[in-house]
Amino acid sequence: MRAAALCLVIAVGCGGDGNGRPSVSTTADNVCGQLARVACFNMYSCCAESEIESRLGVTDPRTEDQCITDFERRCDRSLARIEFSRKNNRVRFDSAAMNACLQAIEAPDGTCATVSTMLPWTAACMTSAWVGITPDGGACNFAYECGADSTCPVSQACTPKPRSGQPCGTGCASGLFCNVGMCAPLLSSGQACAATAQCQTGLFCDLAATAPTCTALHETGQACTSNASCASNKCNPGTCAASGNTCTANTQCTGTCSNSPTISCTLDSTCGAGTCSVGGAACFTAGTCNVTGTCVFPNRCTGATCVGAVCADNELTVDYCQGALSALPTVP
Repeated sequence: MRAAALCLVIAVGCGGDGNGRPSVSTTADNVCGQLARVACFNMYSCCAESEIESRLGVTDPRTEDQCITDFERRCDRSLARIEFSRKNNRVRFDSAAMNACLQAIEAPDGTCATVSTMLPWTAACMTSAWVGITPDGGACNFAYECGADSTCPVSQACTPKPRSGQPCGTGCASGLFCNVGMCAPLLSSGQACAATAQCQTGLFCDLAATAPTCTALHETGQACTSNASCASNKCNPGTCAASGNTCTANTQCTGTCSNSPTISCTLDSTCGAGTCSVGGAACFTAGTCNVTGTCVFPNRCTGATCVGAVCADNELTVDYCQGALSALPTVP
């Protein structure tokens, strides 16, 4: 009876494509039923009995209809807060966002696991289907009720997140990062940085450089110094020129000083002080010198070189049981 009632709230009907595959067409009112049907379809198509019982928190076998009932009941309870916000016109439901996510999670015919360079649901499920629509100054109970660049403080009124030049507080608006307590625009290519979080999208902070700057992510086949330096997030290691040990950056290799072969080193500065090219002061890092100068080292660390590290395609296991179920949308 429960399964029959559930079918009534699904726009395309209970059978989906006629082979038990659910047809995804969500609304704010049927979203739990749709989530339940996709989750249970994946479980009974791809999971072992023990995995199903563990996911449902039971010790006895369940039918797929019972799975749907259990899952939907839990979902309905978890949406109580969202429903409160929606009925108060503080949140709207984005059907297109939810549909795209569930379609990416649903196991294809005859496929429970495969290998890909990207999980199919990563991008599809990135955007929440529950969108805050309360304007700044409007009453709120939860942060998700406000716009993406606003929050709900103790005053319970949507308030803009700090903009550029304002104190960071608990965070900055989009496109900004917290720089010594003040919000500042994300750094562009070539600007000095201390962490990748400070750089614009598509850039990373090249900490392996003498003077770290925001740098474009490297593509497959290009030289890399860390996983974070690759668009694929996978840097295949190379080897140290002197020792043959695996490495991704010169700093991971040991060499010897040109002025004293008995001294092991990873940096030229290990072999003695340098001289600023402007002003002539002694230095050990470029930061010690005038902004227009560099630190020149007369003695070099030879052999501390990493050769052959390149970006590679990331090979991910797409698991439509464990992986897909873990990617199911959650309440904000």
